[in-house]
Amino acid sequence: MMRALGALAALGILGAAPAALATDTTYRTSGTIRSVDLLQHVVTLENGSTYKAARGVNIKGLKAGEKVTLTYSGFGGTIEASAIAPAVD
Repeated sequence: MMRALGALAALGILGAAPAALATDTTYRTSGTIRSVDLLQHVVTLENGSTYKAARGVNIKGLKAGEKVTLTYSGFGGTIEASAIAPAVD
């Protein structure tokens, strides 16, 4: 009986782990676009930082030299932008 309870407790803890790992903090940054790679769906800012645009984020209208604000998060080693908007001065 104790062994079964221990196994169930372990499954409960392990089952909750992916949900805890999936939650990721979002951040914001502003900068000037250096380049936009439509094939890779990547935006590079003048400071050299690169952001992969999330599915559904339209980057076709973005141009080098444009000031933007990005909302992003990092998960699994990838920095993904969930929103890209013109920067408000």
